[in-house]
Amino acid sequence: MRAKNIYIIVLLVGIISIACSELKEDVTLPTKIGVHGPNALVVQSPTFHGKILDENKLDGCRQCHASNLAGGTAQVSCLNCHPSLSIHNKYINDFTSQNFHGKYIASKNWNMNECQKCHGEYYAGGSSSPTCYTCHKDSGGPEACNTCHGDFTKTSLIAPPRALNNAVSTSDPGVGAHTFHLTQIKIAPENVKCEECHIIPKTFRTAGHIDSTPKAEVIFKGQPANSSYNFTTYKCSNTYCHGNFEFLKSKAKYPFVYTLDKITGNNFAPQWNKVDGTQAACGTCHGLPPTGHQASTLNACSTCHPTVVDTKGNIIDAKKHMNGKINVFNEEY
Repeated sequence: MRAKNIYIIVLLVGIISIACSELKEDVTLPTKIGVHGPNALVVQSPTFHGKILDENKLDGCRQCHASNLAGGTAQVSCLNCHPSLSIHNKYINDFTSQNFHGKYIASKNWNMNECQKCHGEYYAGGSSSPTCYTCHKDSGGPEACNTCHGDFTKTSLIAPPRALNNAVSTSDPGVGAHTFHLTQIKIAPENVKCEECHIIPKTFRTAGHIDSTPKAEVIFKGQPANSSYNFTTYKCSNTYCHGNFEFLKSKAKYPFVYTLDKITGNNFAPQWNKVDGTQAACGTCHGLPPTGHQASTLNACSTCHPTVVDTKGNIIDAKKHMNGKINVFNEEY
């Protein structure tokens, strides 16, 4: 009789194993059955399924609903109510994985409404999920500027790199010369500010910030009205800082230096994703000398502009260069 009982148990285990294998899902037998009572969908109930999930994460769910939570032995898909749950797997925090949660959110055009359903309105942890602030330590949490673009580890760096497509090379137009303009300009009174080229949203959800347009809005605050950026050639055109300027002889204090009615720059169109130093070289944005100016050599510029440039052509006072004014003979007007 004892042997017969053992045989029956072995037979039952075999049947269960076969039944599970026929599902062709990565499923393990549940260690606890009957967790879903009549109030499983009532948030206030002690048997609310979300509270059980909070205790065992998603591993317990997978025991019955399959590894992809699409049904399994329970034959009930969790994805009917939680369509984004499939992204929650062991690779969710692996930046190099296709299952990285950031890539999933990007594929949804950065719509994080699904995240809030479980993690709470402010991502601090909802009824069934942990806080997002464990990794997103900025005050803005997952909606902080540097989550999608900039340096995730440094709150003060919100401009690429990294770009929205995760690019870090300056040859990628999403990265381009951001860092150079924001921190490395040596020949102008100050570095460029974000708001001089972009409309800065007050919040992540400000209208116009996240939309169906994959391109960033580019403006030219304080630049000539015809300044523009070409998203095909990646070139800026008609900007003052790259030579779109003119000084009229009729308004000059020292008109003898003019050979034409006005002195003009080269109106150079730099390529945004070519960051090699050549596009800001002396003589690029204006000739040596500028058009309409008497002939001169670079080392002679200091004769008339001694507070701006030295005898070797080096800028010695960036505040007096590219400031929209004429600096000559120790005068500025």
